[in-house]
Amino acid sequence: MNKSVPKSTGGIYLMPFILLFLLSGFGILHTTASQEGSAVNQVIDSISYSSALYILIKKQPAFFAYTLSNSLPLIILLFFGFLSIMWTDFYGQVLLNTVHKIGACLIAICASVIFIKDMHKFFNILLYLFFFYFIATIFLMLVRPDVALMPVAEFGAYRAGLRGFTLHPNTLGAICVVGVWVAMGSLSLPRNRKKHVLMAGLLLISIFFCLIKADSMTSMLVSIALVAIVMWFSLIQSSSGGVKALKICLMLFGLLASGIFLYILKPEAFSVEYFFKAIGRNSTLTGRLSLWELGLKGFYAKPFFGWGEDRLFTFFDYYHEPVGQFHNGYVDLLVRGGVFSAIVFIILLFQVLAGLINMTRHKNRGYITVLAFVIIWLVHNITEASIFKSPNILWLQFLILYFFSVKHGQKLNTIR
Repeated sequence: MNKSVPKSTGGIYLMPFILLFLLSGFGILHTTASQEGSAVNQVIDSISYSSALYILIKKQPAFFAYTLSNSLPLIILLFFGFLSIMWTDFYGQVLLNTVHKIGACLIAICASVIFIKDMHKFFNILLYLFFFYFIATIFLMLVRPDVALMPVAEFGAYRAGLRGFTLHPNTLGAICVVGVWVAMGSLSLPRNRKKHVLMAGLLLISIFFCLIKADSMTSMLVSIALVAIVMWFSLIQSSSGGVKALKICLMLFGLLASGIFLYILKPEAFSVEYFFKAIGRNSTLTGRLSLWELGLKGFYAKPFFGWGEDRLFTFFDYYHEPVGQFHNGYVDLLVRGGVFSAIVFIILLFQVLAGLINMTRHKNRGYITVLAFVIIWLVHNITEASIFKSPNILWLQFLILYFFSVKHGQKLNTIR
């Protein structure tokens, strides 16, 4: 096994990720809402997947083999998803889904190489990408609001927010979450250049502007939480044991005092009704509760192995419900893969946890960005679905951090 380590890693490892990001981020230019895909999708997907595979085999064969051998839970999920072709009615969807999921893994492994070897370069490249993307999104909203905003006549006033170059405000919201992670990751880096710090700050401002205009409440809340988590861990990371304990105590005291003060001034703020009113939603979470009920009904019908990885075509054909998802990643996973997939996914999360523990032991600051994203991603899946779904930018981002954690969960160095 080759253990030699280069001084730097080329940005070519991010090329497949950037291609897939641009494909999703500019979906309105090549796909309509009624289409499942387009010729552009097929071409760019193929280029992204094949280029990632070529780069890994050509430049990082040892790391590629090592990563695969240490990602058994993910491989089991992929293989089990393919096996569901035996109990689904839509075989083509299972095959297509499997290709996309394997392709996403290849892209994520490729991107994780530069994330492991040169975190500064990783964040700086993506910082430029996301900065110009959101500037372009705001510009589009100003000059062509008829294109940038969701059509009220087709989708209703409650969903008439900013979608930018994507097909839906929730898609833009997911891109915003990853953009916030990139900005905060860049800001958390030691010895970062002033221009990158400034650009990260401007990126955060533009993202939150887009989130407000998109009215993507879940993405807004988890983005705020992401900023808070990274800031908090960066704060205590720079302190010694005694000072760190003091900061934690002061933070807890501040939260408690703020809660008591708010309760005295506005006790109704602690009611469920006030919470939904404050976020502009109702107690049914804009119809999500009925979807969750339907999903659990399907799970109870096939609890062990689920309905199959055919994008829920068999399920919705059986129940005659024309809905594409359950707006809950956990219900979605249970319906598609049953208890078996849920257990394997939990094991996969424990792999990430093992990597995080090892990073903290070796004082690797990468644990802050990994932990922050994984936490908010798991929360995001309470009202949106992105667990084991491809193509999906949030799942792709999780995979990058998963392979990063797998690498840091071990002591061997296989990147050459």
